[in-house]
Amino acid sequence: MQILGRPEDLQPRVEGLFVARDGFDGWDDSGDARRESVERPAAHGEFDLPAFQGARVFSIDGHALAWSETELAHLRSQVTGLGADGSRLQITVDHQGQTLWAIARRSAKATFRDAGVRHGMLRARFLLQFVAVDPRKYGEVRHYAAGKAALHYGNFPATPRLLIGAGAGGYTVTGPDGRVVTVGTAPAAAHEIDFVTGGLFLNGVRQMGAITVYQPWSIPAGLPGVTASISGARSLTQRVHDTFI
Repeated sequence: MQILGRPEDLQPRVEGLFVARDGFDGWDDSGDARRESVERPAAHGEFDLPAFQGARVFSIDGHALAWSETELAHLRSQVTGLGADGSRLQITVDHQGQTLWAIARRSAKATFRDAGVRHGMLRARFLLQFVAVDPRKYGEVRHYAAGKAALHYGNFPATPRLLIGAGAGGYTVTGPDGRVVTVGTAPAAAHEIDFVTGGLFLNGVRQMGAITVYQPWSIPAGLPGVTASISGARSLTQRVHDTFI
C-alpha cells in the first residue's frame, strides 16, 4: 500500500491515499528515553545509570480521494486491512532525499470516515497508528571486508551482522577494543553471526552452542569506523545499515 504526499492543486484524475498537512507524526522525532532512577542514600542526587530509547510510536493522518464508490471502497479495504492480523510491517518512507524504513505493528484500530464530495471527488479521512518496538530507522546497507573500516552515514550506533565464508573448523573474529567472537563448532558452509538477535545462523536457522565467546560491538556513525578480522582462511564481511534515531 502506498500513501503519497499532498496532491498538487488537485490535478485531474488524481486519486489514492495522501498524507494530510502535518499528518505524519512521530517518525521524525526520537523516542522517549527511559532509565532507572535510583537515589543516592544519604547523599545528593542519583546514581548515573544508562538511558535507553523507548519504542517509536507514529501515526499517519490522511485523505482518501476517489472518483467512484468502488474505488473509495477499495481504498477503505486497504487502510482497514493493513496490519489487521497483528503482523509485523516494514514501513518505508521516502522524504527529503532519504529512504528509511522501520519494522512496526499497527497499535490501534484503523479509522476511515467518509468526508463527502468536493470538486466531483469522493473523499474520506483515515488514521493509522503504529508502534515500532525497535525505534531505529534503517537506510542503505553497506558491506566491508575484513581489515576495512566499517562505517555508516546515520546518526545512531549501528549493529552489524558478520557474514562468514565457507571453510573448515572454528575461528575467532576480533573487533574493536579487543572484543572477540569465538566459534568452536562452525558449519562448513557460509553462515552469519547476527548481533541484532544474537547467535550464529545457517540458512536462517540458529545453530545452538556454536559460539563459545560472544562479545558483540556496535559501529558509531561517521569516521573513523570499526575494523574486524578473522582467524584462519574464511572470509569475513561486516554488513551495516545506515542507522537513525
